[in-house]
Amino acid sequence: MKKKSYIFLAAALAAVMMFTGCNGSKQEDSGEAQGAGGASEEVLDFKVSDYVKLGDYKGLTVTYPSVMEITDEDVQEQIQYELEENTEYEEVKDRGAQEGDIVNMDFKGTVDGEEFEGGTASGYELELGAGEFLEEFESNLTGKKAGEKFTFKMTFPEDYDETVGGKEAEFAVTVNSVSEALVPEYDEDFVKSVSEYETVKDYEASVREQLEQEEQDSSKMEAEENALRMAIENAKLDGYPQKLYDFFYDDTVTGYKNYAELMGMDYEEFLDSFMSEEDIAQMVEDQVNEYLVAQAILEAEGKEVSDSEYKELGEKMAKDNEYDSLEEYEGDYGAVYIRTQVVREKAIGILYDAASLKEVPYEEYHADDEESWEDDEEEDSEADSEEDADDGAADDDENDLRLEVDNDEGLELEFEDLEE
Repeated sequence: MKKKSYIFLAAALAAVMMFTGCNGSKQEDSGEAQGAGGASEEVLDFKVSDYVKLGDYKGLTVTYPSVMEITDEDVQEQIQYELEENTEYEEVKDRGAQEGDIVNMDFKGTVDGEEFEGGTASGYELELGAGEFLEEFESNLTGKKAGEKFTFKMTFPEDYDETVGGKEAEFAVTVNSVSEALVPEYDEDFVKSVSEYETVKDYEASVREQLEQEEQDSSKMEAEENALRMAIENAKLDGYPQKLYDFFYDDTVTGYKNYAELMGMDYEEFLDSFMSEEDIAQMVEDQVNEYLVAQAILEAEGKEVSDSEYKELGEKMAKDNEYDSLEEYEGDYGAVYIRTQVVREKAIGILYDAASLKEVPYEEYHADDEESWEDDEEEDSEADSEEDADDGAADDDENDLRLEVDNDEGLELEFEDLEE
């Protein structure tokens, strides 16, 4: 059981939007958007030269980061992750809940006798001591056994939330079950159960090798993506086929709707929390432009994706995405989507092989990212301060009722765990 927060997802979404570049567009060939799995090959039936005029795409000077050194600490963190992945939970009925246990509960919170948004849940699983809820809330669960029903009162911190901050709330709780974590012992038996190795030493060497390979792959991928980005920047794009745009739009929105559902949110709430319709449109247009330029490169090189190449690259993608077969992968994503990715991969290969590669020290390469991150944090902090001031003056009807993280004291009560 792994727990993820809204903050984690927000960072992931920011990473998704790393490569952007808006171009002027005209919309043609209007048609209904289709789901990725059921899209027709007609989506890709257009003349790419109507939309793209390539600029320089060969011999580009492409920078990429050096491979980050893997430390002993990195190896131990990965091993700890494997231990957590293999941790099992066993219900206990002969003692009360304690730190590290998973408490499955139903709870209902009220302020002045009225329920508030995010204060009620059923079958909620909370790991005691993980800091997901306020410490005062968790302390009232400590010592409680499965089947117990109880109520308690607690006062939210003054600056916790504009709706319930500083107010006393009463919670009615039913403990459905208490489960203790059975963390496997890190020894040769564990090593044999999760790998092909017999000794801890050999296993740790393999973990280091795996992490080093991942860093090498990441460094190469950075160069490949930079090459594609530069080819797009050098090209002149004039619009896009509407059916192609609709295809990527439908695929993108469907994916985020699924994320929202997993998080217990509706799509509109998801957009309000993490992005806007404009952000979605930008991501879709980026995907469209990437495919158009990639296809144009293949045509300029007199190449196309053969059936054998589609099968070979498609099977690799299926494996990378933990599918047993290409057919199973096609069942979820559709042949059209997979073909767009195969075209992209083949074009990237051409760009990478023809590029003049320039390695940049890892820290230097990512210095701008860290500076940008710090600037974003500072801007977010200033925005939060302004928002808090505005919220204080706003009518109650306009208040955001969600309970969010406050000074790392705890996660909003309406947050739902994602189990993997």
